[in-house]
Amino acid sequence: MSSRHDQETLPSLGKIQDQALAWFARLQDSKTGAADKAEFADWLAANPAHQTAYDRVVRLWQSPALNAALSQHAAIPLKPAPRRSTTPRWAAAACVLLLSGWFLAATDWLLRWQADIATVTGEQRRVTLADGSTLILNTDSAVKLNYAGERRGVTLLSGEAFFEVKPDKNRPFIVTTAQGTVKVVGTRFSVKTGEATRVDVESGIVICSAEQGQNRQLSVGQHTEIHTQSVAEISAIDTGKTFAWLKGRLIFQDKTLSDVITELDRYHPGAIVIADAKLAQTRITGNFKLDDTNALIRTLADIAGAKSVGISPYLTILKS
Repeated sequence: MSSRHDQETLPSLGKIQDQALAWFARLQDSKTGAADKAEFADWLAANPAHQTAYDRVVRLWQSPALNAALSQHAAIPLKPAPRRSTTPRWAAAACVLLLSGWFLAATDWLLRWQADIATVTGEQRRVTLADGSTLILNTDSAVKLNYAGERRGVTLLSGEAFFEVKPDKNRPFIVTTAQGTVKVVGTRFSVKTGEATRVDVESGIVICSAEQGQNRQLSVGQHTEIHTQSVAEISAIDTGKTFAWLKGRLIFQDKTLSDVITELDRYHPGAIVIADAKLAQTRITGNFKLDDTNALIRTLADIAGAKSVGISPYLTILKS
């Protein structure tokens, strides 16, 4: 018996949908001529399912939801297509076309070229730094090391990192971001970049300073956000939820499916698009493992009473 999260299919979906993707990519080529168009017309006429599959690709390409999802993603590495026949090559080209938004939106790649340590999507990396402090770099993140003379610390170029800092009163450890700095002597805390810099403290004391001067002191179980001109009011956090990613888990309490997918998307090598606004507002509570994000997507679809539709290995649609 199939479940609701099974991928939506047409008759012979794999072959037909690949062909539809291939034709879509092929027809975008400025070198496509009359012979190609005639061959495409013959392909459409050969089977009603061909038109259905092609229309699906066109609708997907024009979807505002897809455009929004693509704008939030960095580049996704694609394996070269095997050159055994024309169709696989065009199918690979179609995937590249559908994913081109990721490459165009990969503004943080310039930052990554400056990085000393970086992770790809879904990867976490633990590193012992020169002073004996420990850095755990979360998914899709990059840091530059700042160790020279009496200085010790890092610049968080993108993503999120957890620090366990070895105490040294004479050499504060400083994390620098686009919005300001986080200074500590010895403690455990995480820093996450974005429109603002998020800081969460598991133990010890940290001082958060905005680029233009304001600062606040945080202690155990506290959180703030650093903006260029200010540091937000301090609030309490549930450290178990906040630092769950260190144990390979994500924990949500009464969050919208949209919020859950936004967080999960950071760990999944591809876009996850929610097809309608009502579904996006479904409330989700749970403690989920991150070891298989495809399985997690299916679990979330089951919880929300939705279907997951796999368009390509790098694109999944959730719909009612």
